[in-house]
Amino acid sequence: MSWRMGRKNWMTMRTGTMASERNGGRGDSYGDLPLVVESVNKRYRRGVHANRDISFEAYSGEVLGILGPNGAGKTTLVRQITTELLPTSGEIRVFGVDAVKDPIGVKSLMGIVPQEAQLFEMLTVRETLKIFGKLRGLSGRDANRRADEIISELRLDAHRNVVNVKLSGGLKRRVMVGLAALAEPGLIVLDEPTTGLDPQSRRDLWNLVREHSSRGATILMTTHYMDEAEALCDRVGIISNGRLLALDSVERLKSAHGYEFKVTYSVDGKNGASETIYGKDDRELVERVRARGVRQFSVGRTTLEDVYLALTGDEVTDGGSNAE
Repeated sequence: MSWRMGRKNWMTMRTGTMASERNGGRGDSYGDLPLVVESVNKRYRRGVHANRDISFEAYSGEVLGILGPNGAGKTTLVRQITTELLPTSGEIRVFGVDAVKDPIGVKSLMGIVPQEAQLFEMLTVRETLKIFGKLRGLSGRDANRRADEIISELRLDAHRNVVNVKLSGGLKRRVMVGLAALAEPGLIVLDEPTTGLDPQSRRDLWNLVREHSSRGATILMTTHYMDEAEALCDRVGIISNGRLLALDSVERLKSAHGYEFKVTYSVDGKNGASETIYGKDDRELVERVRARGVRQFSVGRTTLEDVYLALTGDEVTDGGSNAE
């Protein structure tokens, strides 16, 4: 399925309006969009077809989330966007720059947090941020300023002079996110950035994502946390078996697939198995359940997880695999 510009759907109208509002009414033309993925396929030599004809755009100031079960192809897609892998076919452009023809130019336009990365062990947190700021082209003064800002934003003040080797896994992850945001790039790519973080650290990182989005940066992030996707993302794409199954806001995803409301009830009394039915009208769902002779049930709004499980079937876990 292709999710292209020009389709007369809510997603295009909404994101176009959002881009215009966040760019002083200018909007995004096709050539200067932060990210365009066009009919991307990735097939490995051993025959695994990790990505299948994936197309979408990301807009200025948007937080775009990518969800998918184990082996869906999320990380493969991200690694092609960040130029670590070459697509078998298709095109990827970042602010109009071709990722295959000019990978160095593309990398200079984005900040990246990969799933697995190592810090220089004997540098302190502040030294790391300062040095990488200079490597990204910041002056000494600006590198110092940004290092201090990032340390404050990510609640790393108590660790600013601690060498990286002594940091916990969660703290190292926060430093990695800080490195991606140092030069305030127009596109930030986060591959499961909150894995291993404690709840407060997750919230701090969420705030940083929101802050950069409010400044006009585009955030592309993969995650397997449903609450994270609902809390942060303007749109969510769901990938399974290498295909992009759906891409829209959470509310529109639920509405489009008939999952606005759900009614859960017991099939064989209190100790029996439960069943859940979904629909757009909660009153209609209640009538259907009552018509079956059921008197005890619960009614609620559906979550992103309901849509995710319905679209991806039994593939409910997320972890490493060859297809990723």
